Parts: sequence; structure tokens; C-alpha cells
Amino acid sequence: MKHQRSIVTFAAIAVPGVLVATTSFLTPLTPGTLNRSPEQVRMPTADTRVVCPGPLLTAEEAEGTDAEFVDDSKVSTRVVSASAPIGAADGSTSSARLQVADLGGSIDFDNPSGQGFVSGDDSIDSTKLVTGFARPGAPALTTGLETVEGSSGDLTGLATLTCAQASSSFRIVAGSGATGSNSQLLLSNPGDVPVQAKVALMTPGGETAEPTELSIKAGQQRAVPLGGLAGGAEALAVDVTVDGGVLAGSIQETVLDGLEPQGIDLAAGGAGADRQQVLTGLSGKDVRVRVANPSSDLAEVSLRAYGPDGEIDIRRSSMTVVGRGVAEAELGDLDATSLVVESSQRVQAGAFIGKDGEKGAADFGSIPSTDTLAETQILALPRTGESSLYLSPGQGHVQVQGMLDDGTLTDPQSIDLNPTGTTVFNPSEVSEEPVRALVLKGSQASGSQADGVHATLVVTTEDGISTAVPAPAPAGVAYRDIRLG
Repeated sequence: MKHQRSIVTFAAIAVPGVLVATTSFLTPLTPGTLNRSPEQVRMPTADTRVVCPGPLLTAEEAEGTDAEFVDDSKVSTRVVSASAPIGAADGSTSSARLQVADLGGSIDFDNPSGQGFVSGDDSIDSTKLVTGFARPGAPALTTGLETVEGSSGDLTGLATLTCAQASSSFRIVAGSGATGSNSQLLLSNPGDVPVQAKVALMTPGGETAEPTELSIKAGQQRAVPLGGLAGGAEALAVDVTVDGGVLAGSIQETVLDGLEPQGIDLAAGGAGADRQQVLTGLSGKDVRVRVANPSSDLAEVSLRAYGPDGEIDIRRSSMTVVGRGVAEAELGDLDATSLVVESSQRVQAGAFIGKDGEKGAADFGSIPSTDTLAETQILALPRTGESSLYLSPGQGHVQVQGMLDDGTLTDPQSIDLNPTGTTVFNPSEVSEEPVRALVLKGSQASGSQADGVHATLVVTTEDGISTAVPAPAPAGVAYRDIRLG
């Protein structure tokens, strides 16, 4: 029997005399469909802003304090943005106004609110700020996706990234200080004033020296070469805390083995540290899982894997991670696998999948841990290669709609979940026309082998492999109960 979930999912916090229940984002109800008590307060909508980091940096160009970009005709860097229709508190449905601009600079385009919009796969030569403007009672269901394709020289492979929201603190489980790796932390300030940031690196031996303090100018991006801070460390996780504002962060990594290109990657922060993390879309060669332990105590970690036909054996079923450090385990070649990471401490996990290229070349893609699918989220699709959406084991179904070139949505379809294995869905099944983005609704889905259902898109080309994840649910119409007694 399919799992049924109540109309409102909530987390409650009890304090003496007060009960506060907060809901995740919910599609607003038509007025009059549900009685609301006078203690309920409607949560405000907020604009959605994400930063797409821009073209890749070479090691030489990243030595300065400000980013300078690669000018290579064999490397293509593009951004697609989308704004999907969503219901409002007054019962209407519309898509948010969507603007794409240079970070701290001129506007590329400003599309008004309407009934859906998807941009072209636009070439870029700088960092981009993508803003969805919410209106009262109507959230901004918007996103941006960056695609980098390299076809010659050192930069061969594919890197895709769901552009990241800015935050006052975040952790990225990616990067390396090893020989052959060029890992750059890219910090972008979308605000109007300079901000201060502290960058701390976690390595297999624990945290490096005192955090590095940086200043990032308003409307600017700053690149931090990680090899200079943690030279020789094979695996890294990066903690960023911000004072006086927010930053959007990502890690760019390009790898060479001698003269052979071994891949390009863009990574951003994942779900926050917890005692359980879920990774899905582990489908490729030489799969690795990396776990960061932000606590000062040793973390004992267990690993459970679920392929398309159920639970599977993997090379490692446990790991030990030192305090303020990272550990990595090689899992071998996997197909359509979800990984449940559980620990005695709050940890944050990530994974890496690989693909062989021609003449000794290779590529890899990073997979962040994700939050549970929410009521409504959007996922822009790369316009290259072949894509597959992976869903972790669950009960019930996930509703999916495709966004077409004209911004319209296809009729809803249901993806029935596999309670004991990973579900694989081809976005092209949504429509005979090209599908440019997916709108995912997870209210009728629940996790069966872990908390919640999680989603990751894996895209492959002849030369590369990479991933993308749904954009976080927008800040919007939800309710908070405040009951005094």
C-alpha cells in the first residue's frame, strides 16, 4: 500500500509555555480550503538569488586576489536559468520575474513574471547573479545551472552545477591539495558592502592551521587556491563562515596525471551536517565517498548501499573520521546506487563518480548530500549529453512536470518509488519535445531506508560526467503556529 502523508509536514520545538511548529514550503491552498487558527502566521516570501561562478581558472590566473578567467576557445561555459509557475496565496498561478546579471555589474536580461520562462543556454565570460523576484504571497520558483565543457588540452571533461544560494556559513566536501590537482575555492559576494570570511580546511589528519581570513568586495568574486593552504592533502572539506553579510561558494577542481587530463568539476555545499546523510546517483567508475566530521570527537561511520534491485554489498561498510577531519573510501564501480551514511557524530558527506575518456583521459563528477525532497522544487537540465534522475529508496511517488522551451509545464506524471532500491527516471519520458527543466513535488513520498527521498541528476557526454541537484525549495507560503499557554 502506498504511503500517505498528511497535508502538512512539520517540525516542532517545545519550550516552556510555547509550542512552535514550522512547516516546510507548501503549495498554497485556495482560500477557504482549510481553517486557520488565529495563532497561525503566514511566512513571508523572499527573493531567490543564486550565483553561477563562471569560467574555469588556471593555476596561474588564480594566484591573484580576484578571479581572472580562462580564455580558451575549446572550453565552453554556459548558463541556463528558469522560472516555473507556482500557486500564490490568492489562488492565482504565475512564474516569478527573473533577472540574470553580471555579479556586481550590468543586467543581461530581466524577464517579467508570467506563466513560465526558460532562458537559452547562454555563453558567459563572467560570474552571474540569477535573481527570482517573489511577490507577496507568491514564492520565486527559480534556478540557474552552469555547464562547462572542455574538449582539448588540460581542461577536458564536463562540469555542471546547480548555482548556489548565498549563506552566512557553509561547508563544501570537495577539493584536493594533491599534486596534479588545481582546486580553487570561489567566493562570491552578491551584496552591496564588503564582507569578511574565515576559511578553514579539514584534511585526513584533521584541521589545518588557524582559519584564513579574507575580505571580499561588494559585487566581486575572490579565488582561494586550496593547494597553498593544504598542500599534499589528498581529500579536503572547506568550512566558510561570513561576518557582515553572505557569500555564495563553490570549488572548482581540474586534475592532471602528468600530461593526461583527468577531469574537471564544480562543487557546492550540500545538506548540513547530521547523523544521517543520503547520497544518490552513484553510477560510474571508481566511486568514492568522502565524509567530513566537523566535531572535535572521533566519528564512527557506517555505509549502506542500495542499487536498482535492492541492498548491495560494497567494498567498505564502515569508516572512521578524526575530529575536524575527513576520510575517503573507494567503493569501486557502481550502477544506479544510493548510499546511506550514518554516524555517531554529525557529519557531512559527498561522493565522486568517474568515467574513462580517450587515450588515457578521464573525468569525474561530485555528488553532494541533499536534503529531503520538499513540496515543490525545480531542477534545470544541462543541454548536452544524456541525463538520468536518480531517486533514493522510498514509498509513494514523486510528481514530475517538464518545462518546455516556451516555459509551459507538461501534464503531471508520477514516478513510483522503489522501497528497497534506487529508482531511475529519464527526463525525456516527460515529453516528446525537449525538456529544459523539471518541477518535482515530493509531498506524496517518504523514505523507506533513510529519512526522506533524495534526488540527483547525472549527465554524461562522450568526454565527461557530472551531476546537478534540485534547487532548494523557495522561501514562500507556509505557516508558523505560535501557541501560548
